[in-house]
Amino acid sequence: MKAAIPALILGVIFLLFGCGKEEEVTPPPPVGAGVYEITTSGIQQQWRVLGRTKAVESVEIHARVEAEVVEVLFNRGRKVNAGDPLFRLDNEQYVEQLRRAQAQVDSRRSALTLAQTNLNRGLELQPRGYLSTADLDLLRNNAEQAQAALADAEAALRQSELNLEHTVIKTPISGRAGNTQITQGDLVGPNSGRLVTVIAPDPIRVEFQLTDREFADLLTWQRRDQGAAGFKVFLQSEDEERHPFEGRVDFIDIEIQEGTGTVTATAEFPNPDETLVPGFVVNLIFERTEAIQGLLLPEQAIQRNQLGPFVMWVNEENENQVEIRQISLGDRHGTSWEIKEGLVAGDLVVVEGLQKIRSGAKIQPSLYARDPETGLLAPVDLMSNE
Repeated sequence: MKAAIPALILGVIFLLFGCGKEEEVTPPPPVGAGVYEITTSGIQQQWRVLGRTKAVESVEIHARVEAEVVEVLFNRGRKVNAGDPLFRLDNEQYVEQLRRAQAQVDSRRSALTLAQTNLNRGLELQPRGYLSTADLDLLRNNAEQAQAALADAEAALRQSELNLEHTVIKTPISGRAGNTQITQGDLVGPNSGRLVTVIAPDPIRVEFQLTDREFADLLTWQRRDQGAAGFKVFLQSEDEERHPFEGRVDFIDIEIQEGTGTVTATAEFPNPDETLVPGFVVNLIFERTEAIQGLLLPEQAIQRNQLGPFVMWVNEENENQVEIRQISLGDRHGTSWEIKEGLVAGDLVVVEGLQKIRSGAKIQPSLYARDPETGLLAPVDLMSNE
């Protein structure tokens, strides 16, 4: 037992020597990261709505007379010009109808000439006592009836001319002819329904709905520019490609629909290349003519967690330590987002090297700037060298 005590003391001594003062840990060097300074800039305020394209001009072609189709004069899906014939109908019966109508007009005109001559003679004889008043009235009545009969015959002649004209069915507008089931030999008439539809693709119209708030904003924008439009409207397809031509709002309904709380409106766009066809679902982008001052944040800086979007904010007063800063975003503008809350002008946020840092780390900042043409970010030194 006495031998074990010195060993125990020796162990305690070694333990005391081993628990000496720990060496201080050297903090890691700051990590290089690209930062962007938030500045005030002009923002084109905008919003988007869904719409559907429709033709400004569209006509359904119908037969006005009954006859057999002799010839189909167009190709489906191809362009046709106003006045072009689309169908030619058998006109034999209408040529004969016109001949009879013309003969009837000639006969009625001769009858009127005779009746008018007899009336003129009666007017000469009646004052001399050779013709009674009753006989003169009869002559006058015959002349009036002959005049009415001629007018009726002339109306029938005009109708016959129209019927013959309608045996060649033409398009009243220029555009593209749609599909048709009518072929040579088919019997068509007023009860045959639509033979074909012709749609004018240029310009094209987009029908959309505005909420009551959007409707009020639109009216406000118009008033601010003292009668000018106050806004621009663009069209974007589902593949995010913007239509090359600016449009114009050509109709806004005068009341808000109670059931939906929306207002129906339409916008018209030039479509010379016919890249848009009726039935497309598209995005309409409304953009204020006058820019407003605001803060824009590059998309590269934005991250998201359970609380929403956030950025890695640089605390310059604490040796460039980065901290998580939750933010509130507005509308998107190209490659940037409008800042509603969370940052102010002059703040620095990390835009490059986010994967290398975490909250609480200290960085060696390298200032980045935005290319005004492309919207891309690059180091300030690199951009100045260019």
